[in-house]
Amino acid sequence: MLEPVSFIKRCAIVKSLPVFAQLDWFRIQSIARYGEVVHCHKGERIVHKGAAPDFVYFIVSGRLQSFSLDSDGGKDDLEFLHRGMFFGIISALTGQEHSQTFEAINDSVILRIPVNKFRKLLKQIPDLSMKFTKILSQRIRSKVTKTELVSRSTIISVYAPISGSGGSTYAVNLAMSLAKETGEKVVWVSIRSSKPPERSFVSDIDDVRPKWLREPRYLTELVGDFEHILEHVIKSDVGVDLLNVIFDPQDKSVVGHISEFVSRFIDEYRYVIVDLPSDMDDVVLKTLSQSDFIHLVMLRKRDALDVGRTMLDRIEEFLKEDFNDERVKIIIGGAYIHRNISEISVREVLDYDVMAFLPHIQHKDLAVKIETDAISFMPISPTSNYGKMITRVSRQISGVSIGLVLGGGAAFGLAHIGVLKVLEEEGIPIDVVVGSSMGALIGGLWAAGYHATDIEKMAYEFKKKSNLIKLIDVVFPLSGLISGKAVMMWLHSKLGKRTFKDTKIPLKVVAYDLVHRQDLIIEEGSLVQAIRKSISIPGVFQPIISDEQIIIDGGVMNPLPTNVLVASDVKKIIAVNVLQTPDDVIKSYEKARAEIHKSLQVSFVREPLKYIANHIKCWVNKRFFPNISDIIVRTLEASESVIALQSGRAADIVIHPDLTGLSWYELYQAEELIKRGEEATRKHIDKLRTIVNKKKH
Repeated sequence: MLEPVSFIKRCAIVKSLPVFAQLDWFRIQSIARYGEVVHCHKGERIVHKGAAPDFVYFIVSGRLQSFSLDSDGGKDDLEFLHRGMFFGIISALTGQEHSQTFEAINDSVILRIPVNKFRKLLKQIPDLSMKFTKILSQRIRSKVTKTELVSRSTIISVYAPISGSGGSTYAVNLAMSLAKETGEKVVWVSIRSSKPPERSFVSDIDDVRPKWLREPRYLTELVGDFEHILEHVIKSDVGVDLLNVIFDPQDKSVVGHISEFVSRFIDEYRYVIVDLPSDMDDVVLKTLSQSDFIHLVMLRKRDALDVGRTMLDRIEEFLKEDFNDERVKIIIGGAYIHRNISEISVREVLDYDVMAFLPHIQHKDLAVKIETDAISFMPISPTSNYGKMITRVSRQISGVSIGLVLGGGAAFGLAHIGVLKVLEEEGIPIDVVVGSSMGALIGGLWAAGYHATDIEKMAYEFKKKSNLIKLIDVVFPLSGLISGKAVMMWLHSKLGKRTFKDTKIPLKVVAYDLVHRQDLIIEEGSLVQAIRKSISIPGVFQPIISDEQIIIDGGVMNPLPTNVLVASDVKKIIAVNVLQTPDDVIKSYEKARAEIHKSLQVSFVREPLKYIANHIKCWVNKRFFPNISDIIVRTLEASESVIALQSGRAADIVIHPDLTGLSWYELYQAEELIKRGEEATRKHIDKLRTIVNKKKH
């Protein structure tokens, strides 16, 4: 929308743009005389690809994105532009059609100069022509070298419908975690109304709530001095910068300045965390509409959730087509230790997915108090359950999540337990787990909340071979020797009715559909059912058969499913490959031969019982091994090991325990298998620490 702006104001706008800032006043006036000021709404397309050159555009405030549409209608060659940047100049100089579409991410203000006037300006001001040439050459070079001149800033609004329910605590801890995990600049902007909140909840631990020790700045004062807003930001030593702002809800002019205000920080900061007041008014709604993400913080109480559901409806009505679960995230905080309603009940009340369930904050969770001349509060320790969840959220937002892939390998998969023990001991954070076959079983137990030592105790249940027999429910071998019912009972005893939504860490389980010949990535429903599908080793377990699917072991075609994390855009991948390589198999074979030869050397005269036992064992092995199940599994392992090696190339770290001398069915060797998993992981400690500390580029 073209807005009539006075000549003096246009001059001020031109002077504020970096590309013109060094020009003298006479030349500033020349540019202002030709310029027009345009206001663009969020989502509005300013220029369409293929359009004829009309203007050269300069962004005064707000953010834009440029892109081409691919064959599926998706956005390709995506780039981000913010205040001070310009576009349309190549079309203006060459006369060619625009090669990109430009769309407003926020409500934006643009100064545009007609093409013929712009060409005239370049002739009048040679220095300006040289400056544009230099900037354009930098852009072209960045395209060739695949580097980004500008990365996208992210604005996250945190809104808690009930005052005192943990919104500010969440916001400031999220800001600090983002700064720590990414190494980027983060600002926490607290916006409050001068009107007291209508609803309030009093926490039993008040020290976690940030308390401002400086008087707030009125928002109307700041937007009136737009160029100097950043000068009022407090450069603190708490890891993030701070700004405390207040507004009068009776002042209707504030709403018109919100987009300009929140987008002002994107020049300086990678992440802008906007902490909003609890009352839903026009200022709050406008701020939410201008944010990239909205985090709604709700208490885990029925009446609080009812309020939250009402606010969710209002936001959906206001945002319309911009409302979706990628943009609007629900964060549930624990008001009490024992009186919270269940996670299932929370989802039923909200009828909406939940991004994170935050544990109740206890005194033991608090870190050392931060007290500056501007603010005072006690941050949450990153090692607490609350802190770990905040870290996981911040890593997900910033794209530095660490994914763990646990591969298949039958009994060899018990080595995963050793890997998990070391990861826990070293404090290596894992944000998502993908498991195939035995990796799905171990990963499922771990994601559900069991510690590695708990899972280790479960594995030791089968050190006695008599206990192992309890899992074997032999059936007439039409499609497998074991029905799997006994295994299901064992899984139910550990996981009960837990679903994927009940996991402490996001989990993905991989199985394989023989009918459609494709991977099944299972992310919802019963954990027990998903694991049973993934461990259906052909020739051993009966497959899961339905009208349209025959589901077997996920490891058959995807024994190390790193591709699942790559497809989820997880940048840091740790993979655990427990399958034996051909060299490992040869070593195991030679070791077994040597042990058999040694056992047959025992003298009947000196050790008659041992002599008889060794010869009986040798006779049994010759008669019953290899049996059909053993042949099938070993055949599958031969091909799976090759696939796993290829899949491992997508991982940053591949942990490959030395499992020579062990066999795929030896669950009773749990202690040795776990030990080998630990040993292999400790060899990668330095690499693991490096990947944790590696920032996104």
